Amino acid sequence: MSKILSVKKISKTFRTKNKDFHAVTNVNFDIHAGEILALLGPNGAGKTTIVSMIGGYLLPTSGEVLVNGKNRYQNKKKPKIGIVLGGDLGFYGRASAFDNLLFFSDLSRVPHRQQMDEVNRVLGLVELSNVAHKKVQFFSKGMKQRLHIARSLLGNPPLLLLDEPTSGLDVEIANEIHDTVQKLAKKGVAILLTSHTMSEIEALADRVLLIGAGKIFSSGTVEEIVAQSNVHHIDRPATLEESYLAIAPQLRRS
Repeated sequence: MSKILSVKKISKTFRTKNKDFHAVTNVNFDIHAGEILALLGPNGAGKTTIVSMIGGYLLPTSGEVLVNGKNRYQNKKKPKIGIVLGGDLGFYGRASAFDNLLFFSDLSRVPHRQQMDEVNRVLGLVELSNVAHKKVQFFSKGMKQRLHIARSLLGNPPLLLLDEPTSGLDVEIANEIHDTVQKLAKKGVAILLTSHTMSEIEALADRVLLIGAGKIFSSGTVEEIVAQSNVHHIDRPATLEESYLAIAPQLRRS
């Protein structure tokens, strides 16, 4: 699989009058095509700062972010990245899903001649083709979240950033989002996931990065992270949640 995202020694320092705050320090990782990588750590660990630097909302103090080998900050034509923040906002409720995406395809610099085909393509990817001409104000939360994912896929970006993609959704709808994310990965999209839902990470992540105090504490598959925690049961394997709770105090100190 080809390397889609390469994060090289990125750091972010926020300067204040009293002292500097090192939010992220020398973080390195890669994501390959079709891979789902999850960032896991306590609040304040630096996950949002890392995602913001990759997404282009924050400039790193130092280091590089490469997408398909191109520097995210030094190229005039920035590499495309799909970003899903979710929630009920972000769309025109009185307009249809199709018309909303047609508007955003223009903002995503999709060539005008290709826009209608592109909107139909992304609606199909998230299985919303049958409600393409329904007003978004009548969409359920799950449908709106899938529409957010469709919007992020306009222009066919190789990398997708998912920030708490099922926050506030019930189990059934969350499972629908999981199915959508897995289908995208199978199509070769590289995905960076942040979530506080351990079952979500267990279901989706190929690899997990444990983040503490702005640094990578450890990395591995879910099974490897569980093994690192040294949590054992006689009658069953430890869960990721049990393992994370055992490791969390070290993350806060790291």
